[in-house]
Amino acid sequence: MIRTFIAIKIPESYRQPIGELLNEFKATGAAVRWVKPESIHITLKFLGNIKEELVDEIAMKISESVGNRSSFELQAKGCGAFPSIKSPRVVWLGIHGQVDFLGELQADLEKRLVPLGFAPENRPFKAHLTLGRLKGNRGKAKLISMLREKRDFMLDPFQVKEVVLYRSDLKPTGAEYTALKVLPLGPE
Repeated sequence: MIRTFIAIKIPESYRQPIGELLNEFKATGAAVRWVKPESIHITLKFLGNIKEELVDEIAMKISESVGNRSSFELQAKGCGAFPSIKSPRVVWLGIHGQVDFLGELQADLEKRLVPLGFAPENRPFKAHLTLGRLKGNRGKAKLISMLREKRDFMLDPFQVKEVVLYRSDLKPTGAEYTALKVLPLGPE
């Protein structure tokens, strides 16, 4: 069994500014498990533990979904938290731009994966980049203040040209992700 998810990789140009943003958040001293900049992505569907022989079937379903879609533009913009800034549990960077295309893609993937035994997500899809998860209340007030300060944080737009099926290996140093299949979007 391998732990897997479907995601959109963010551009390399995002790594350094997100790393700098994370350093600012870390300076608050908040009790947060921060994500490494190289691990940040837009999750479309968490699949959980699957049998390795399902990888090709899942890749086929992703390919069917992305094959007739054109590339589209997204942009990281604005920090926030789930469920809210006042009571943060997950710190995120928002995704803007052609999010309607992203939402359609995500909904289509959900639908196509049902026959393979993957239940659709109960919660509505909210595109974001997870920056960290709270593990306590230490430094929470400073974190909330920093979240408010970073509401207007923005990076350049980027083109989404592919969807990736990732393997996730949980290590003591954090999750490590390996691309199993990279599936390009169809016509430009």
